[in-house]
Amino acid sequence: MNTVSLLIFASFAVAVVNAGPFKYGNAAYTYGPLHCTPNNCDVVPSCNRAKWAEPIAEYNKDAQEGSEINIIYSYGGDIEFWPNKTDPKGCWAPASTDPQICNVSIFYDPNNAEAAHVYKQTDKVTSIVSLIDSRMDGWEQIKTYNDYDGCKFGNFYPDLRNLTDAGIDKLANDTARLYCGCETCDDVDGLQVDLEPYRAPYKVSLNKYVAAVARNLRDETGEFNCKNAAHPEGRTVSYFTFAHDQSLEFTNDVLGANGYYVFSGYDLDPKPEDGGFMYNSPAEFEDRLRKEITYFRPVLGKTGKFTIGLPIGASCHEYEQYVPMHGKGCGPACEPLTNNATMLDYVKAWMKVLTDPVVTKATNGLFCVSEEHDSQFLGTSLWSFSYQMTYPPMKWFDNEFLPGTPPDSVFDFLKTNLHRLRTESCTQAQLNGDFTVEDEWITPGPDPFGILNKKIKVSEQ
Repeated sequence: MNTVSLLIFASFAVAVVNAGPFKYGNAAYTYGPLHCTPNNCDVVPSCNRAKWAEPIAEYNKDAQEGSEINIIYSYGGDIEFWPNKTDPKGCWAPASTDPQICNVSIFYDPNNAEAAHVYKQTDKVTSIVSLIDSRMDGWEQIKTYNDYDGCKFGNFYPDLRNLTDAGIDKLANDTARLYCGCETCDDVDGLQVDLEPYRAPYKVSLNKYVAAVARNLRDETGEFNCKNAAHPEGRTVSYFTFAHDQSLEFTNDVLGANGYYVFSGYDLDPKPEDGGFMYNSPAEFEDRLRKEITYFRPVLGKTGKFTIGLPIGASCHEYEQYVPMHGKGCGPACEPLTNNATMLDYVKAWMKVLTDPVVTKATNGLFCVSEEHDSQFLGTSLWSFSYQMTYPPMKWFDNEFLPGTPPDSVFDFLKTNLHRLRTESCTQAQLNGDFTVEDEWITPGPDPFGILNKKIKVSEQ
């Protein structure tokens, strides 16, 4: 570590400013088993037993200061729409608000809540964020993959377009009561909404739901127990998305004061080959990431908070091996694929981008993690600790991407490198405010910051 890095690193030892409801540090996604019984279609409670707590504790024991995993994204539940069997159209637009006709349900399995409590006790873990996921286009996915409704559950997928505004508010109220009102809910510092896809025609209704959840988690009236002695400023809401899909309006009007983004740094610009599952090489991944980060600042403005989702285990386009399922269900992606690259190659690629001095200077230190300076960047969101990484996500599909859990080589690298986002990506110029990005560059485009062609442009203040 050079002298400048040592000086910058030392600055983080001083007392930190009040960061409000936000937690700084590296986060990791954790998931329980997809299958809890031999029959994939059994409807049973979660068998999540916080399996990843021990390996994360072992990692934290050996990680350098600043490289620890401090935040656990712990799986909570999903959203489902169940029409009455006597009225199969009960959840069509406009969906009935009578639960006997259309049962609009948000879930937080008690075993998942207990797993979150276990994760909270893990060494050096300081915060828990509960994950809410679903595919609003789940029925479309099933049609794409051989019409394979393996459990014959039908279309229970939460197409928020079908809800009236009153129905969206009710769902948001149920969400807040469920995740702020349980016995162990004070463990939960926020919710991350991963309802996909964020595109027309879904995003208008999705915006309304996320905005309503954000309002309830701020809980100015104390109605939902989201704002209490343990959380005097309420809880946070985060949304997983691609930066190129977003705008400053979402930052201000939807996420609000307690909201932040989780920008995906993976699965960018998929190739059409092999049903869209062809892997990106580490070099292609790096190029795509460099392009994607040019969209961050226009979405964030000067105050928006964010983390960046980065692969440490397999994603759908950064992986070591793809193994399609046999028979129906592989849809357009039935050919197995083996990549010569390793997950470590991808991790080294994203670390190279985020600590590149050109990126640091061109983005005015955007990827500097600093509580002391109330940085917009809260830290990394590491994907993922999973029993299986499969797609589509319904439990009867078995199109698997490997490795589902980060290999030891990745852990070894992260232990001694993650802290660099608190040092190398924090320059003295950024901390002292010696330069700023020119206003005319705050426009998304192919390369507004000169990151791709390595040209550095800064304007002295």
